[in-house]
Amino acid sequence: MKEQKRRILIVEDASYMREMIEEMLDHEEYEIVGVAVNGIEAVSKYKELEPKPDIVTMDLVMEGMDGIQAIKEIKKYDPNAVIVVISALGSPEHRNEAMEVGADEYLWKPFTVKNLSDTLEKLLAAKKG
Repeated sequence: MKEQKRRILIVEDASYMREMIEEMLDHEEYEIVGVAVNGIEAVSKYKELEPKPDIVTMDLVMEGMDGIQAIKEIKKYDPNAVIVVISALGSPEHRNEAMEVGADEYLWKPFTVKNLSDTLEKLLAAKKG
């Protein structure tokens, strides 16, 4: 029996970045179950998706509700949510803040296909474990 595809929710306000993330994902392994352009959309999409996404990629700088607030809201709703921040904000302070509110990993832009796939694999293996 073939393993089920991992379900991913992409949260990113820049369309070229959303497309890049989508292109980087191995579509044999991953299924994009939702796309959100800000934190408000991210939280409502996360809540309405059934079954829940296996992983959420989260931008930090967005209109309306930023990624930090969205992480807090998603984690409040589902403490087991797995969230990877993908952000151009490269300071340790930004990373620490994201991790403190519940992000599981932090990738800096620009990143490679290998960075992304290694990070997702690591988190999904830990989630299974």
